[in-house]
Amino acid sequence: MLFAQLLAWTLLVLHFAILGFLSFGGFVAWRWPRALYAHIPLVLWGVASSVWPLACPVTTAENWAREAGGLIPYDRGFVETYLEGVLYDPHHVNRFRAVMALLVLIGWAGAAWCARRRSRLGLSLSPAPAAATLPASRCNPSAGNNG
Repeated sequence: MLFAQLLAWTLLVLHFAILGFLSFGGFVAWRWPRALYAHIPLVLWGVASSVWPLACPVTTAENWAREAGGLIPYDRGFVETYLEGVLYDPHHVNRFRAVMALLVLIGWAGAAWCARRRSRLGLSLSPAPAAATLPASRCNPSAGNNG
């Protein structure tokens, strides 16, 4: 029972982390371009679950763990339970979705700009050799903080 409650709370924290990555994963890709490999499918899932009533596997697992641990499961989805009424009023759900889409698009635009800059500078996605010196850039993970 205690293990199931711990699992439920762990899944809750994981759920918030996933939502954070969904919102800001494009910005993470400015520094670590390969983050887009995880971000793109997550965004596709977010769009699909906004359009169609799909059951989130994390919510399903969390509800199972909550029930197994003697806790009350959600009667609605994760977003409706924890964000609706806190970050936005329920009747502003489409505005919230638009803000999320804007965050994703800005993140992706910045990631594309950084990728273009890396390619112009001759940088690759692979880690640089330890002895190599590369020009400082905000999009260069090996650069110092002077760009």
